[in-house]
Amino acid sequence: MKKELYRLFLMMTAIVFGLASCSDDDEVAKTPLSPTSITEGAKTVSTLAFSWTPVSDATQYAYELKDEAGKVVLGGTTSATSILATGLKVHTTYTLNVWAYAALSGDKTTSPIATLTATTNDVVQLGTPQAVATENNGIITIVWPAVDNAEYYYVYVDVEESQIGNTEHAEVTNTTNYELSNLQPGEHTVYVFAMTDNENYSLSEGFKLTFIKAKNEIWRTEASYYSETIDTTFPVQVVAYEDGSYAIEGVYGSNETIDFYVDNESVIDGYPEVVFTNAYKENAPYYYFHAGDYTVCIYYQRGSGYCGWANGNFLNGEVWFYVYLYDKEGNYLGCGYDDVLWGLTIDDIVGDYSEVTNCFDYSINDYVYDQESDVKIEKIDDTTISIYNFYGWEDTFTAKVDIEARTITVDIKTDWAGYYSFCKFDEPDTPVVGTINDDGTISFSNWTAYYQPYDYSYIYNGATSVLTKK
Repeated sequence: MKKELYRLFLMMTAIVFGLASCSDDDEVAKTPLSPTSITEGAKTVSTLAFSWTPVSDATQYAYELKDEAGKVVLGGTTSATSILATGLKVHTTYTLNVWAYAALSGDKTTSPIATLTATTNDVVQLGTPQAVATENNGIITIVWPAVDNAEYYYVYVDVEESQIGNTEHAEVTNTTNYELSNLQPGEHTVYVFAMTDNENYSLSEGFKLTFIKAKNEIWRTEASYYSETIDTTFPVQVVAYEDGSYAIEGVYGSNETIDFYVDNESVIDGYPEVVFTNAYKENAPYYYFHAGDYTVCIYYQRGSGYCGWANGNFLNGEVWFYVYLYDKEGNYLGCGYDDVLWGLTIDDIVGDYSEVTNCFDYSINDYVYDQESDVKIEKIDDTTISIYNFYGWEDTFTAKVDIEARTITVDIKTDWAGYYSFCKFDEPDTPVVGTINDDGTISFSNWTAYYQPYDYSYIYNGATSVLTKK
């Protein structure tokens, strides 16, 4: 019934515009207009565009757009030869009917109905970002190539699986990289999604990226590892990390590493306890591991005082723990303390260094001078070293080393580079004293190149040099 009423509406519209067939009083023979031909144009997920060929003698065109159920979703008359249907459903098929009307006074009737079926586009899912992680100076950068048609990206960092997809837990960026600073060492998981506000595209699948943030070393030093059980000493290295943890590398002459941190809240007899981070909690208070020809069992009952830490820094320190020791066949060898001891000696200072100097130098044209030099330190005796090529001037200083005070006192050299004295700024009789820092670097400050004939400091106050071992 509705369909017939709609047909009646179209016929009445044609009459109003003078397009109906001849009246009962006019019985002139009429012929149909020529048929039109419909062409599909551009389309999206919600629009369809159509055009049709003009019909000779036509003054008006009627059209109906029907959905898959045959329901008319758009209809009317137009003098144009195209329409744009909007607000349609995604990936849905529609049928367009078009026919032409002639003038009422003419000798033509309506044309045959032309029909064309068309389907709106389906939403296209954006491509998945292919992300990688890079690390530089402790900063992790997540980088991915641009995804076609993406306008921005969602980045989820270390969130629960149930929160993935909830944009409240995501960071949004319109770039193709994302920086992560202050991450703790260990494993981290990042998801990256591509997105756009264009209705023709949908959210991409998430790219899951898991990476390990390495611990950054603060210092590393040689140490001796003594086993009371077998009365043997092994060379090891003690490493300090930025997160406050430590490692002993080379246990019992093997590749085994003991990882631990110092619990300053648990102090027994004046010494903080240590906690072994690579021990299995279910085996507490025992920590078993294989090391070369031995099986080691550390007894680390908290609050017992069997593990301790003293004076731990780059220059000197000690860590100890109680051990039950077995051979590789599992035969019990005995028990006792394992003690790791280290201390800076003059031999640890000897080596090649990179020097960075910042100063105000009147001996060069532009005055301000920043320089990098290669410096070599050699041992003369147990308290004396030589320093070659300081400030890049290819000369040699002699200096006294006080390990306990962490100082290096450079003898005043009155013929440095042939003309100058190396001394404290504006104090030609005062030697320069360097400092051995906790991280192993050596720093000198407030030094100068003093020119005795003119009683003048050519390198001005504020001169600083830092030597970093290669």
